[in-house]
Amino acid sequence: ATLVPPQGGASVVDSLRRNLSAVQAARGLPWVNHPNFAWALTSGELMELPDLRLLEIYNGHPSVNNLGGGGSESAEEMWDAVLSSGRRVYGIAVDDAHVFKRFARELSNPGRGWVVVRAPELSAAALLRSLAAGDFYASTGVVLSDVRASRSEVSIHIAASRPSYADRVGDASPLRYRTYFVGQKGETLAVSVDNPAVYRFKGGERYVRARVVASN
Repeated sequence: ATLVPPQGGASVVDSLRRNLSAVQAARGLPWVNHPNFAWALTSGELMELPDLRLLEIYNGHPSVNNLGGGGSESAEEMWDAVLSSGRRVYGIAVDDAHVFKRFARELSNPGRGWVVVRAPELSAAALLRSLAAGDFYASTGVVLSDVRASRSEVSIHIAASRPSYADRVGDASPLRYRTYFVGQKGETLAVSVDNPAVYRFKGGERYVRARVVASN
């Protein structure tokens, strides 16, 4: 492992460029964290980063303004803006945990966001390769059993489950899911309640991403 100290820079964009480059030079995999923490970044600034490949679209810290507001874009809106410009950038989720012995909404606790990586083996090198290739999905709770894409369609296979408290309260009802297929400039291209949820390409899409929402 190689320590990469803060690189500094003449501006926010310059600093990010220097840091992204330094992490790559150390054979690491850099990403841009919580772009709305302290309202630090805009999609325009993100588009000035040629080495940007991964962007946090969800961060579990209670003070990072994932949803934007007051004229500032949400993290997902920033992602769509970058994707709409023709860039290929993958969205990740993290818990950003700092507090591990007390749990409350206002604390930065573990388990609120993560990625699930498809890799041939459980090794750091294999995980990094799959992350760099976008062979993963980001989640705040929904579990997928598979994601498949071909030249004609993309299918999202959801591992349907019951609420986590079901056994404790005797609730046997399964969760229900809605999948939104999103395209250029954040436009909703289709909505599916099927499992697997399938979107068949029409031919003019610049990109298609999927967001799965569970009923709880």
